[in-house]
Amino acid sequence: MTLSRPARGWMQLGLQVLLLLIGLGCLQVVADRTNRRFDLTPAGGMSLSPVTTKLLAEVKARLRVTVFFQRGTRERYAELLERVRAVNRGIEFELFDLDRFPDRARSLGVTQYGRAAIEYEGRRVVVLAWPEEQLAGGILRALRGRARRLVFTTGHGERAPGGGPEGYGRLAGALEAENYAPEGGSLLEGPVPPETDLLVVAGPKHDFLVPELEFMAAYLKGGGGVLMLLDPGPLPNLSRLLASMGVRLGDDFVVDRERRVLGTDGLAAIVELFKRDNPVSDAGPNPIESGVVLPSARTVDVVGEVPGVAAESVARTSPTAWAMADPGRARRGEEPSKAKHDVPGSASVVVTAELGGGDGERRPGRLVVVGDADFASDAYLDLLGNRDLALNAVAWVAGEEALAGERTKRVPEVLRPLSPLVLTDRQARTVFLVSVALVPGLVLVPGVVFVGLWRRRG
Repeated sequence: MTLSRPARGWMQLGLQVLLLLIGLGCLQVVADRTNRRFDLTPAGGMSLSPVTTKLLAEVKARLRVTVFFQRGTRERYAELLERVRAVNRGIEFELFDLDRFPDRARSLGVTQYGRAAIEYEGRRVVVLAWPEEQLAGGILRALRGRARRLVFTTGHGERAPGGGPEGYGRLAGALEAENYAPEGGSLLEGPVPPETDLLVVAGPKHDFLVPELEFMAAYLKGGGGVLMLLDPGPLPNLSRLLASMGVRLGDDFVVDRERRVLGTDGLAAIVELFKRDNPVSDAGPNPIESGVVLPSARTVDVVGEVPGVAAESVARTSPTAWAMADPGRARRGEEPSKAKHDVPGSASVVVTAELGGGDGERRPGRLVVVGDADFASDAYLDLLGNRDLALNAVAWVAGEEALAGERTKRVPEVLRPLSPLVLTDRQARTVFLVSVALVPGLVLVPGVVFVGLWRRRG
């Protein structure tokens, strides 16, 4: 039987429609079974940070989040929780208007707007439900069952977790959001308490006594974690402790006149050279790519192998930097010179070390030494990759590798003595010439020509 030409046309059309429907159906099945999100915003504002994503991967059992919001703010929390559930389908959430469900809120321990009750394996914690880092910190606390104890040493002029631009208030707040409990403590009172997860030495102006350093060394050998942020200045006892572990603490001051931060005198060191696959600056698939600003840095380097200690330099300045032998000359603005024993070239400024191999029950002691304390202060913490470097160092030293990585950038309006724009001298001159000479000249020259022609014709 031979079909007519119109009949064959309609049959082909029907077949094409059928194949199209089958294709759309297959596409829908694949879409239902595949969870992919594409964030096309410039700053990735619609995506979770890599640190939060790694943390959510640790949730293996059912986790429930109940948020109580104020009327008119539901969408803020719903969008964040949808992103969380898209990463881990084992996370459930509900949102309630606190004014309409006060009894339910009280039964979960919630008494304020914007709080989330997080329940996991019989544990419950109540935290802020927004922004992302607060919610992630609450999930981490529910996973771990307790906050990690972090002790800032006192008694030597160290930076305090609070105060003005030179303090560590912003860093302490970020640490609290990541399930740490910062507090102060003196080694003069005795050994480091065994329940301490991390000891931070933040910019001491005076040296430690030998008994204090013995307590610190014993804590490290026992599997503890120590983070040292050390500004330029003489610390002979502390230098000897580090030397016993193969780490040299330079009595110098790093300057970089070529790669400077716009608006400064060139004393700040720009760190862009990081060792690959190290746990502080290159943790996982999201390394620090924006560089780090160390406003007043000294060199810290590995000088030799010590049995039982695995130390390595993980960050260096650019090759245009100098390590000036006299910090006083650097602060006075004098030019570096080989004749005065200043050393040119890339300088090591961050060292990590592990002590001991662990015995199955106790992990190795971990140490990170950064040759600057200003970079983590309130004035500089949110410049370039400073926040990530500080928090990654804390995470590795404390054994919380899941918290190492790139975080969501939230730059607040805060008074700073430093601009985040990093330029070389040539780039700065180019910007000056373009803005002061070229652009005004493009307006001035045609104007002069037009006025000259008008007068000639007049």
